[in-house]
Order: sequence, then structure tokens, then C-alpha cells
Amino acid sequence: MSHLIAIAVGPVQEFIAAARRTRDLWFGSYLLSEISRAVARSVETNGGKLIFPASADAENVANVILAELPAAEPGGVADKAEQAAKERWREFANEAYNEAAYNKASDEIRQDIWNDQVKDVIEFYAAWVQQTADYKADRGRLMRLLAGRKNCRDFQANRITAPLPKSSLDGQRETVLSPERRELARMLRLSSGEQLDVVGLVKRLGHGHQPFPSVMRVAADPWVRGNASRTEFSQLRSVLMNLPNDCLHRIDEKRFPQFRVFPFEGIAVYRNRHPQWAEETNIDGGHIQHVQKLLKELPDPGPYLAVLVADGDRMGAAISALTSPDANREFSSTLAGFANSARRIVNDHNGVLVYAGGDDVLAFLPVDKCLSCARKLHDDFGQRLAQYGQPTLSVGLAIGHCMENLEDLLDYGRDAEKAAKKPDRDGLAVHLHKRGGAPIGVRVRARWNDNLDHRLERFANLMNEGIIPTKLPYELRAMANLYKPWAKNGDAVIQQDLYRLIAKKTSRGPGTVRDALSEYVREMDSNRLMILAHELLVARQIAVAFRQAAGRGEEVPA
Repeated sequence: MSHLIAIAVGPVQEFIAAARRTRDLWFGSYLLSEISRAVARSVETNGGKLIFPASADAENVANVILAELPAAEPGGVADKAEQAAKERWREFANEAYNEAAYNKASDEIRQDIWNDQVKDVIEFYAAWVQQTADYKADRGRLMRLLAGRKNCRDFQANRITAPLPKSSLDGQRETVLSPERRELARMLRLSSGEQLDVVGLVKRLGHGHQPFPSVMRVAADPWVRGNASRTEFSQLRSVLMNLPNDCLHRIDEKRFPQFRVFPFEGIAVYRNRHPQWAEETNIDGGHIQHVQKLLKELPDPGPYLAVLVADGDRMGAAISALTSPDANREFSSTLAGFANSARRIVNDHNGVLVYAGGDDVLAFLPVDKCLSCARKLHDDFGQRLAQYGQPTLSVGLAIGHCMENLEDLLDYGRDAEKAAKKPDRDGLAVHLHKRGGAPIGVRVRARWNDNLDHRLERFANLMNEGIIPTKLPYELRAMANLYKPWAKNGDAVIQQDLYRLIAKKTSRGPGTVRDALSEYVREMDSNRLMILAHELLVARQIAVAFRQAAGRGEEVPA
């Protein structure tokens, strides 16, 4: 008797969503993928034939595993898979604890709480159905059963009796850190009030505490490329190279070749963050003064970066149309191919891929390359999945300040991704969140065939050439707000007022402002005027990054 079995592994929230640093985000995703990989291999070892993923050797394994069981008893397979998940988790936990012990910091961990929490992390849910000749119906019934099982969660009683601070990452579990945590604070750059539970500490110490590029490093990338040929930059790089690793973490150039020119934490080049740098490390004040002296000879780096969140459209319909396990395996292999390609595309655009699991992508990118990266991902996804009813990829880009809380930056990215899907999917949405600005920010959205990305890049280049004045977007937004209450018959007045405003503008480059915007200002109403203003505001921020990457400083011509 053959069965279909589906297994879901968690907790997703604690592994992925709870993060204060980019390393938390990356390693949590990696951790969940590796535990899911252990489950997939266990299912294979015990007689299963994987469907999703198609192979346990895929670069990223999603936390839901689907497989055929031609002869094996599903309950036994599920029990062994659960044991494999827990054993893989314990390997990561032991690795992190040993790293603390190697650095003489294991006595700064509350041993009793650590032991108690380690046993109660993995969430494991399994469901199975007997196979019939109708694979589509079998799979639909199986996923409904799995969803029902997940809704019937297992809750363990809290065994902690003493009042202790909660983890700073998500506030769910008590801290495993003792009040005296001098070595851990030094290793992990912990702030005075920061607390970590067992999952948080594993995310910080797993795999030997390898640094992951920070949002500041990604934000500084246009500045790095624009100044790399300058003598002052070479001198700065030499000084930073000679600093001890506990003063300035270095990025692994083999894992992140896109940062080879400047493989350091971004905090080193933002002078306003140097007090924090000194507070978190034992760096000598003379070193910081030397770094600051060299930085004064260079323009200040821009503080904005882009968070990219992408998701496939109509994937449920594409999967539901698959009529056999073999067809589903082929579909899974195609998704795995896109995930592998996504890493290369993001790296080629000087970004950092946090995860690419099937049709989901999360990455941090420099502002000057975020649009071209989004376009490459969209086109690659469409080409690979064209045979499956042409699913599309909606991409959200949120441009935010590198000093915003990581949680807020991720929320901005997810909001942009949701906007990209509305109302008709296959969209690109770009949201600009200026530091200290309005809560809603500036938002633009269009379908990919409208070429919003090309338009924004063109506007940015026209601003840098002095053809479009950088104050114009603010004037257009004020005009749109003024005419917003007007009825439809006010469009002619808006058009005349717009032409009057543009005619007053002087271009510092070839051509006039009206010529540059002629195809965008026809048949204008207050809504279209606001869209144009927002597109120009987003383009203005992109123009800043273009200038920095070209070594022309941060200021855009007025």
C-alpha cells in the first residue's frame, strides 16, 4: 500500500522572523533549511521518494517536505524523520555551545535553562494519505490534513519558575545568558540590555560565529565602488586590515566575493557610528582617530539600502495543475534551479541573499543596483517556469535607512511585496522610507510590462545630468495635493498649471525639462500627477546612489 506523506518543520517565527541583525536572519533561515534537509534525507533513507524538494541536496530546502512512500509505514517514517530533525538541531546547539566554551564563555550561559530549552525547540507536524490514481485529489486532501494538524499545536508547560528577562529577539523564551557575560558581550557585540534564548544564541554562534554582511556594509557599497581607486581609500583599507578581528570583523571573501574590495563591517566608514563602535569593542581610541582622519578626505557614504522581497504569483494554481508525482518533482527541480540562480544574480549586483526558497526571495541590495537586480530575478523566474502556465514574480523593493531597526526594514520590504501583487500581480513596487519622514513614505507600483524600473533609472540619470531639477518632485507633489479635491473637469486646469510650472524650470543639461517629461505629462489629473511626483522622488534617491557609485559624491544637482 503506497502513501503520500507531508511534513512541516518549525518554528518558522523563531528561526527566520525574529532577528535584530542580518546574521540572525541569515543563520535562522539556514538553520531551518538544514533541519528540513535532515528530515528529507531521513524520509529517503526509510523508503520514501521525495517530491518536494526533488532532492535533499538542493541548495535550500523549504520547511514543508512532500514524498511518496511506496511500501514504508508512514507513522514509522514520520517518527524517524522527527528524530532526525531533533538530532540536527542538537548538532547546531552543541556547536554553538562549544564555540562559547572555546572562547571561555560557557560559564556565562545558564546551564539549567539552556538544557531545558534545547529539548523544546523543534516543531514537527506530519500527515499522510493513501495514494489513489488521482494525484491532484490526493495532494489536495493531504495538504488540508497537514494544515489541520498544524492548527492542533502541541503546547509544552513552562518549566521556568524564576523571573528572568525574555529574549530580545522575540520575547518568547527566557534568556540563557547570565548577568555576568563579559566574554559573550565582547564576542557578540551585545548591548547592555540585550538578552538571547537558546535559539538566539545558536543563531549568533553557529558555524563558528562567521560574520554576515550588515545593512551598513550594503548601504556603503556604492561609496566603496565610487572611491576604490582613490589613494585615501587604499590607505583606509590598509589601516582597517591591520585591526584585530575583535575590533573589526572581516567578511569572508570566499563566501562573499562581491565585497572583496572592502571586506569589513560597514560601521567603520560611518563616522557618526564610531562612538557605538568604540562602545561595543575594545578598539583603541587612536585607531578610531586615524580612521576618522582618512575618512575626512573622502565623501560621506550614503546611508540607504534596498530590501528586496519577491514571491511567485499563482503558484498554487501551477502546483494544482500537476497531475503526477513525477511532474511535481520536475516542477520542484525547476524551482530549485531558480533559487540557485537567485544567489548568483544577487551576488552579481553586490547584494546579500538571505534566502531563496523556491519562489520566495529575500535580499539586501545597494540602491543603485536594486532595480536591475529585481528585473533579472523577474525575467529569470518567468523563463524557467514558462511551461507551467507562465507564473510570474512580483517584487517589492523598500529603500530605507541603514540605522532603522532590522525588523522595520523587513516590514517595509514585505509591505512593498504585498503592494507589488495588487491588484493584478506580476508587479514591481518601490517604497521609499526616508529617515524621520512620514510613516507612509513614498510608494510607486506598476506591472513589469510598464517598465517602471527603466523609467525610474532614466529619471535618476536625467537628474544627475541636471536636466530634471531635484526640487521639481516636491513641487509636483504639492500641486497634486492642491488639486486632489477637484472633480474630473479640473484636469484641463491641472494640465495648464503643470505646463506653467515646467516652463519656469531651467535645465542645466541638453534639452528642456518639458522635453524630458513630455511623454509623462499628457492627459494629467491629480492622481497621475501624484504618481509622477512619487516616481521622481524615488528616482531622486536612486540618483544619489548613482552619483556615489560613479565617485561624484552624494549631492544631486539642484
